[in-house]
Amino acid sequence: MKVGHVLNAGDRALLETLLREVGPRVLAYVRRAFGELVDAEEVVAETFARAADNVAALRDCQRRDLYLLTTARNLCRDVLRRRRPEPIADARLSQHAAGGSAPDERLANDELCRRLRAAVDRLPVPQREVVALRLSAELRFDEIADLLGIPLGTALSRMNAALCRLRRELGYAHARQRL
Repeated sequence: MKVGHVLNAGDRALLETLLREVGPRVLAYVRRAFGELVDAEEVVAETFARAADNVAALRDCQRRDLYLLTTARNLCRDVLRRRRPEPIADARLSQHAAGGSAPDERLANDELCRRLRAAVDRLPVPQREVVALRLSAELRFDEIADLLGIPLGTALSRMNAALCRLRRELGYAHARQRL
């Protein structure tokens, strides 16, 4: 935050509400789109710090969620420009396994989640971003196109290309599972 910049109670309340309501979507988007290439929590913290620095622009914005997602995307891209990507670890790929299922079902689900997550991580960044914005940030395709600054048809094409690639790599049944 800028030195000497003090937020009034209304601006603090706005930021707290956005952190609570939009913060999880921003975090999910960063994790999905950029994997372990960036520290997702750090990006989200910096996103909200910049929002606090520019609270007047945020307050005037009609789609504050898109404002925050755009800021997070730009921060991630800045991080990636500054350093070479590190190899993506497989350590946390099976976090979505069902807790109460039988061990063999959990193992199969863990393996499916690991393969699916790894396949999504191998998508080209433009395709991975569209998938993450659609599934993690729960944006409509017209919102994705606006955020990325691309035509709607391009956003739809990238999603279709991502799904086709996942189907080829994993088989049709696996591509239909929730990412």
